[in-house]
Amino acid sequence: MNDFLLFIRLGFEHILDINGYDHMLFLVALSLPFVYKQLRLLLLLVTLFTLGHTLSLWAASAGIVRVSSNWVEFLIPLTILLTALHVLYWNKSIERKPSAPFFVLTAFFGIIHGLGFSGYFSMLFPQESIGLPLLYFTLGIEFAQLLIVVLVIVVNSLLSNIFNVSKRDRLLVGSSIIIGILVPILIASSNAI
Repeated sequence: MNDFLLFIRLGFEHILDINGYDHMLFLVALSLPFVYKQLRLLLLLVTLFTLGHTLSLWAASAGIVRVSSNWVEFLIPLTILLTALHVLYWNKSIERKPSAPFFVLTAFFGIIHGLGFSGYFSMLFPQESIGLPLLYFTLGIEFAQLLIVVLVIVVNSLLSNIFNVSKRDRLLVGSSIIIGILVPILIASSNAI
């Protein structure tokens, strides 16, 4: 039981760690277009992201995948930037739903984000004992992601329904803030490649 709670907590803290805010930024960017009535669709996207994240953690821990950490540190903010830009594009049609390629891309972005944590995760566990810790860790990740997504949905719904902020304005402002945060990070990480 102690291992279960430990790894759930590690996964939960991995997402909510303020020093690793990249995960939070990605989730916020992904959640920006959605309101409460679209929660199931958003949860599907988040779950695909988690599955990609878990797959890359497993593959890197098993020694199947090796990627330069400098590249991963560049690709992570790039995934967030692409998601924020997609949200801006989404503005063209207020009722538009994500396309099938966006679902696949979200899972792929999860793979990239998982690679960012795989080195640390690999140090914690020898290959032969990764199964249950990875499952528990993934549950912790999913709980934290659900918390962030629900908070964004509540804020989006309040802005739309109570304060009459248009979806267009919400997406423009939210995406612009995220892009503004990411540009210096991308520049710094591209210099390290």
